[in-house]
Amino acid sequence: MIIDPSIIIIEGLKKIIESGPEFKITRFYQSNSITTNVLLHGIDILLVNPRMSKTSQFTKFIHDCRTENENMVIFALQTSYVPMQMMNLVDGVIEMDDDPSVIISKLRNVSCKTESANLSDNCELSSREKEVLVLVAKGKTNKEIAELLNLSVYTVIAHRKNITAKTNIKSVSGLTIYALLNNLISQTEMN
Repeated sequence: MIIDPSIIIIEGLKKIIESGPEFKITRFYQSNSITTNVLLHGIDILLVNPRMSKTSQFTKFIHDCRTENENMVIFALQTSYVPMQMMNLVDGVIEMDDDPSVIISKLRNVSCKTESANLSDNCELSSREKEVLVLVAKGKTNKEIAELLNLSVYTVIAHRKNITAKTNIKSVSGLTIYALLNNLISQTEMN
């Protein structure tokens, strides 16, 4: 769910978020103020702009959200300066200058952490998968990765399939951004 006063921001976020198969915007509210009568049942992730209310109203709204749905993840949409005490109430922040892939990555990371424990797939990359990911981000081919890690090419391909399944990122550029955002590689290593 998205709550923001700007239809442009709402529509832009909807387009970015729904570009991937794992997220769907079920509801949105264009409003100039946060109200506590918003229907939050069935919402997993809430994106809300804190500048729509005073700190006390925002604090109450977040408290009410967590009371109604304790498993809901709440992101602040930071379109301008927001006091730190308001930002400390939420699980994450999406900033106006975030690249679409960064927004998806932030949502993915949070949804991966909050998936129920009975799922058989673990969203966390293994240490070997992280090694393969770093080499992919550095532009190495499957054959080069296999030689560097003393693996068969088929094993490297299997690791890459697991990485894609766990991150839901298919492109090398997307995996590179993921590696950078998760501090698996630094920008200086990319040169």
